[in-house]
Amino acid sequence: FLTKPIGIGILTTAQKQNKIMDKDRVRAVNTMCQLNSVGPKVARIDGVNAITDVTGFGLAGHLLEVCVGSNVAATVDYDSIPILPNTVKYLNQGCSPGGARRNFESYGSNINKLSPHRRSIVCDPQTSGGLLICISKRAEREFMELMLDSGLSSTPIGEIIERRKNIPTIEIL
Repeated sequence: FLTKPIGIGILTTAQKQNKIMDKDRVRAVNTMCQLNSVGPKVARIDGVNAITDVTGFGLAGHLLEVCVGSNVAATVDYDSIPILPNTVKYLNQGCSPGGARRNFESYGSNINKLSPHRRSIVCDPQTSGGLLICISKRAEREFMELMLDSGLSSTPIGEIIERRKNIPTIEIL
């Protein structure tokens, strides 16, 4: 599960290049200002297996850390990843942060082949990103209730699976 949309690095790059629209700048600032204070409450749920914040290493980098540390793999449904509006528009205007490229160079061999845009998005470094939370099926209902009670949304983006030989640790489908 992911608690905030990604794309902050791309939008802040658009800001640096004076290409960002005001509504997207405001949306980016509001997203970065949203606290992850629900984390300690989530951690108390029986069946929560991992929590990390998505920051400078991007979604793929932080998911990879969870997978390597737990000797598992992950599949991610790209279409389920919450992405800030107009992120692709800014990528088309050349607003890909250098950190996304460096992230991919660092850990890209652990991810299946992706289009340049998808790669930029999943490797996009986040400032004050959301939480990436891995939970068992039995804990989903309690987790979703907590999120609703906290006034937050959380999007399921994939699943943790058994690690397999000759298959990338993270498959983004």
